[in-house]
Amino acid sequence: MYPITYEADYKREPSRVKSFFRFILVIPWLIVAYVYIIAAIFTLLAAWVAIIITGRYPEGLYNFNSGVLRYFTRVNSFEFLLTDEYPPFGLRPDPTYPVRLEIAPRPESQSRLSALFRLILAIPLFILGYGINFLHLGAVVVSWLTIVFRGYQPAGVHNALTFTTAWQARVGGYISMLTDAYPPVGDEGVQVGDVRPSAPAAPAPPEPPAAPPAEGQ
Repeated sequence: MYPITYEADYKREPSRVKSFFRFILVIPWLIVAYVYIIAAIFTLLAAWVAIIITGRYPEGLYNFNSGVLRYFTRVNSFEFLLTDEYPPFGLRPDPTYPVRLEIAPRPESQSRLSALFRLILAIPLFILGYGINFLHLGAVVVSWLTIVFRGYQPAGVHNALTFTTAWQARVGGYISMLTDAYPPVGDEGVQVGDVRPSAPAAPAPPEPPAAPPAEGQ
C-alpha cells in the first residue's frame, strides 16, 4: 500500500447553488493557503537539509508539512466539486470530513541521495501531470455543468476527480519528501466513490402463534 492514501465520499445530489458559486466560496480558504505556502517554503527547505545531513525527516517538520498537504488536498477537493462540505482551516486529520488524506507515520530513515535530487527525479511526474491535469480540468467542467443544470454528480465523474486529486496529492507528498516511494500512476491508495444501493431491511421475525383458548371458555 502506498504511504499516502486518499478517499472521497460520493454524494449524488450536491447543492446546485454552492456548486454554481464554488469558485467564489473557496476564496477564504485560498487566502489561508497563501499563508501556509509561505511557511512551507521554509519548512520544506529545512527538512531537505536535515534529510541530506542526517537521513531523517525531523518529526515536527514532517507533521507540519503533512498537515499542509492535507489542507491543500481538502481545499482542492472542495473547490473542484468532490464535496459540498466546507473544509476545516486546520492541518490535523479529521475522520468526519468527507475527504480524507491519510499519510503514513514518519519513516525511521530516508535516502539522502533521493532527497538531494528530488526535483530532478520528479521531472517525469511533472510531464505526466500535464495529461492528468487536463483530465482533471475536463472532469471539473463536466461535473459543474451536470450539477448546476441537472442537479446530480455523475458517479463516473466523481471517480475520475477522485483519481486525479489523489494523484496530485501523492505527487505533492513525494515532492515534499514525505516518502521516498515513487507515486504510482494507477489507483493504488485511492478509494473512489461508487453508487451503492442500500441494503434491504431484514424481515421482521414472525409473531408467535396465539395460545389456544382454555376448555370451558
